[in-house]
Amino acid sequence: MSRPDLLSIQASDGAALTVRLWRAEGVDQIPVLLLHGLSQQGQFWTPVVDRLRAGTVAALDQRGHGNSDVPADFDFSIPRCAQDIADTCAALGWDKVHLVGHSWGASVALSGGANFPRLVSSMALIDGGLWGPSDLAAEIGRDQTLERLRPPVIALPPDELWQLLASGGMADFWTAETRAALAPTFTMGDDGLLRSTLGLERHLMVLEGMLDYSPEADLARVDHPIWVVLCESSVGSAPARALLRAASNPQIRLQRWQGAVHDVPLQWPAMVAGLIDTMVEAGQVASRKGTSR
Repeated sequence: MSRPDLLSIQASDGAALTVRLWRAEGVDQIPVLLLHGLSQQGQFWTPVVDRLRAGTVAALDQRGHGNSDVPADFDFSIPRCAQDIADTCAALGWDKVHLVGHSWGASVALSGGANFPRLVSSMALIDGGLWGPSDLAAEIGRDQTLERLRPPVIALPPDELWQLLASGGMADFWTAETRAALAPTFTMGDDGLLRSTLGLERHLMVLEGMLDYSPEADLARVDHPIWVVLCESSVGSAPARALLRAASNPQIRLQRWQGAVHDVPLQWPAMVAGLIDTMVEAGQVASRKGTSR
């Protein structure tokens, strides 16, 4: 696809949000909105978008992330972030959308699908949405969960940070494309060190919102196709609660990707793009047949 346009929109609570918008000329179909995970930003999706056949696609910098520099005293709850979906679509003039969410973004997508059923045509939840920090908190308590999930404070020279990432968990699939997708995740300080763009305070605000969210009620309200991807880095590693919840809604098409890591949009962008294209195509076929599936 062509390079995206960067658009600024205002959410209904006054938050300033940034969205990347790609368009394929001559393609008439329901657009796709991509929602990244915690600490990431919309450019994270570029390797996937570059492999999509789908036409109009947007990736939102969710509040506090990337160029959406929303202060920590705003609401970072999942229902509020789901409202950002509706606000974004309204600003773009979209009355229907396919949602794709990764990790935390999958929970936001699920909440959006439940709260805005006329807007959302279908959704893909990629390694998230059906489970989250609230499940861990049910086992070990809220305070211990916050402590366990508290991110390290990073402040490193660029070469050192990129080498750390390239030699870590992403080593097997690290490329220049991966680095470019992650670049806005970090911001250069006056001291020449790279730090998380989101920052610790807002990171913890998002975590608090995730701890307040349980998917059962929203999952029961969704009556459109839900494509669920569980990344299984080893056989049988899918969360048990995710499997139980996946069985609770007949609209769910469960995909268990063995060998996939959590950041599968960077690991296997072509596979994620294929899933999105399949979801869009299935929606087109259902529309022509006059069905909802």
